[in-house]
Amino acid sequence: MIIKLFTGKWSTYLSGTVIALLFVLMLYVLDSPVGLSDGYLMLSEYCQESFHNRTIREPPFLDWQTGFLGGILIGALAASLLSREWKLRIMPEETGKNFFASAGATVFFGMAGGFLVMLGLQLAGDSFIGQWAAAIQLSTGAWIFFISILFWGIIFTMLMAAKLAKSTPKSEPKTEK
Repeated sequence: MIIKLFTGKWSTYLSGTVIALLFVLMLYVLDSPVGLSDGYLMLSEYCQESFHNRTIREPPFLDWQTGFLGGILIGALAASLLSREWKLRIMPEETGKNFFASAGATVFFGMAGGFLVMLGLQLAGDSFIGQWAAAIQLSTGAWIFFISILFWGIIFTMLMAAKLAKSTPKSEPKTEK
């Protein structure tokens, strides 16, 4: 039973409930909302200082926020290995291009997407997980953030569905002979 709990697929409702309870537990234990931005800021300041001074000093103190960053990486890797769905891919499986063009484009778009997410987090001053923690605490700003994500997600999905419907060729009905 326990093995099935960790290897089976969870419903969205159960996953969301467990995550919300973990946020509340971490708020109680740490007396601070869960967020990644302080860990990102500390690591980026360390890298900036090392680059400008051209020396590598002692790494910053590992607190719960920087540990949380590493924990996300380790947890995601453990989850993918336990579910047996982990694959190391350099290029998408459905591609008609040659190997080097596909691999280069995949790496470029992956790094560009990661950079834009990091830039957005730094400009917003908080992370997506921090917004969830703030929403659990009934923060008005966090609820406005999530309502706007929902609104724009629906609009974007409708636009993409309309574009996809226009570009998909209609198949001719099959006739029996």
